[in-house]
Amino acid sequence: MLELYHAEPVANSMKVLLCLKEKGIEFTSHYVDLLRFEQHQPGFVAINPNGQVPVLVHDGATITESTVINEYLDEVFPQVPLRPRDPFERARMRIWSKFVDEYFCPALSMIGWHNMVRRVARSLNKDELDEVLARIPLKEQRDKWATIAGESFTEAQLADARRKLGVSIQRLEEILKESPWIAGQTYSLAEVNSYSMVAGVPRFFPELMNERLTPRAVQWLARMNERPAVKAALAMPNKVPEVLRTFGG
Repeated sequence: MLELYHAEPVANSMKVLLCLKEKGIEFTSHYVDLLRFEQHQPGFVAINPNGQVPVLVHDGATITESTVINEYLDEVFPQVPLRPRDPFERARMRIWSKFVDEYFCPALSMIGWHNMVRRVARSLNKDELDEVLARIPLKEQRDKWATIAGESFTEAQLADARRKLGVSIQRLEEILKESPWIAGQTYSLAEVNSYSMVAGVPRFFPELMNERLTPRAVQWLARMNERPAVKAALAMPNKVPEVLRTFGG
């Protein structure tokens, strides 16, 4: 039995939803409402002590971290392989996915939290906020919520996040000069792990990603948007008002 605990088809939840849809794997969907803080409720924390989505449960075994989940799925369900056969291209896939996780995603996350999630944090009164913070397992996440409920990130931090976002899109553009897909000649987990991070950039940051500056990245995104698996993943539950969604949907 395959179960996925996930939020909207954006960010890291989208990464795993897209992987499952590309591979055509049947699974039981458990929607976790992040704006109601269901990820911090005891029942969910019992599944993932970090209190974060997505979480995959396969025959009772629990796997966390979206990039790791996707590699696990590709190993256990080898039909429709999403890792290149060529060792060098497979290495490229992993290098890019690591870059997304450690550089691209955190920069995008900071901007998204400042522009969107902050509205939720500031809608809470002090008692409500204290209650929310007390249930968050990870200190780093507690600090993040406390930050955006207060003065939020500094202008210097946000400017650096935008700089990193620009670096990420330019790096994608340079990679696509060498090959049609990020890891090489074949569609792979590099695409799956990137789509939700790139999807909203032309809309929210047109000065960073457009047909003049980054034509290959724009074309890549257009091809991604036409994939049946992308459309199927985006059709999954999305209960968050559009104004509050992170960049990726």
